[in-house]
Amino acid sequence: MLTTSIIDGFEDVVSNKLSNIEGQGRLKHILNKPVRLNDDQIEPLLNNPNTKIEPFVRGVCMIRKGKKLDGVIIEGVNSYPKLVADIDSNFIENNKIILGEGLAFSLNAKVGDKIFLQNISSSELSFSSSKILSFEVSHIFYSGLQEYDKNLAYIGLSNAQSLFEYKINEVTGLIIKGDNDLYIDLDYPFYFETWKERHALLFEWMTIQQWPAYIMFGLITFVGLVNLFAAIAMIIIEKNGPITVLLTQGMKDTSLRNVFVLQGGIIGILGSLIGGVISFVLIKVQMEYSLLKIPSDIYFMDHIPFTFKIYKYFFILFLVFICSMIAAWWPTRSFKNLNPAEVLRYE
Repeated sequence: MLTTSIIDGFEDVVSNKLSNIEGQGRLKHILNKPVRLNDDQIEPLLNNPNTKIEPFVRGVCMIRKGKKLDGVIIEGVNSYPKLVADIDSNFIENNKIILGEGLAFSLNAKVGDKIFLQNISSSELSFSSSKILSFEVSHIFYSGLQEYDKNLAYIGLSNAQSLFEYKINEVTGLIIKGDNDLYIDLDYPFYFETWKERHALLFEWMTIQQWPAYIMFGLITFVGLVNLFAAIAMIIIEKNGPITVLLTQGMKDTSLRNVFVLQGGIIGILGSLIGGVISFVLIKVQMEYSLLKIPSDIYFMDHIPFTFKIYKYFFILFLVFICSMIAAWWPTRSFKNLNPAEVLRYE
């Protein structure tokens, strides 16, 4: 149960973070050219009241604070992604910049510091002719994803258009926000890419790494079932005499089997209930207080995530109970091979 909760929690946390940063998907030009907002294919999307769309401008810049320099991906947006709660929606106006925690640490930047950006995303620009703009750090965000915390910064859309020399009706693309089953169908030269498609390799790795964990803890459960099987088998061997007496006195072997199957079922259900209660308590404590910490630069988060899904909880209880019943029933198949005369000779 703990293994299942951690695997589900890890996937849920990563999915929520990526969808909050990327949106449900992004529409861009297939040749990475600017997207014109007045294009015949784009205008219907912008005018659709059922689809929430936000334009963005994205490019590479050199960022400087004092003597410290670094490369950074700049994203110009009208509203900040859902990474940090209680952020004023107007914070990106008036030449403000939002830095990731890793980037701010490398620059030794704090809220209120002056930051300079120099456009280096165009091959036609030289360092001497590229535009340089100054910004004030208004906030430092932390997502737990080093890909974003170390390399990404946000500014206002109009500032980004000025920095990368876009026209007023030109953007890098559109952020589509909506349901997970959102589907956008556009012709060449535009394409739509969901956040899952963009990070397909990560989710493929997450799917693959689940199986070793399930197999390992499945083998541990299998050892427990083998122990239950061995315990019932030893009881049957030790009680061969009384069992034979009951059978010769007319007791049906099915009724006798039910005794051992019931014993195995009680052991299985008690074990799974005790383990389930302990797992439930640990899951709730971790979800509430995040006591178990992990390095965020490796695992995309700073604590072990848990997700409690009630249907999986009861499925595991049911599966363990059925397997315990089978493990208890299997040794009773030896009843049909008992020879009453041979067994009772030594009683």
